[in-house]
Amino acid sequence: MGANQAHLDDIRGFGIFVLIAEALRFRSREPDQSDGAEIAPAVAPLPSRGLGDRIDDWFWKQRQSALEAYLGKAQDVFELEARIRDLEREIPDRCF
Repeated sequence: MGANQAHLDDIRGFGIFVLIAEALRFRSREPDQSDGAEIAPAVAPLPSRGLGDRIDDWFWKQRQSALEAYLGKAQDVFELEARIRDLEREIPDRCF
C-alpha cells in the first residue's frame, strides 16, 4: 500500500467516516416494502362519535349561526365592533 492510499474500512484512518455514513444511512433508510409486510398506521383510528357529541355539535352550529346572523345585521363597521364588544363582555349562562 502506498502513502496516498487509504483503506476506508480501517478504523484508524478514514474508517470512522465510513462508520458515521453507515449509521446515518441506516437511520434514514425506510423499511423495505418488497417483503409484503404492511406498516401499521402511526395514528390509531378515532372511535365513532356518540349521540352526545353529535348533539353538542348541532347546538354549537346553531349558536354559531345565530352569532353570524346577529353580527351580519350591523349597518357599518362601528356597529359591528360594538356588537363584538357586547358579545365579548357577555357572561355566559351557567348550568348548575
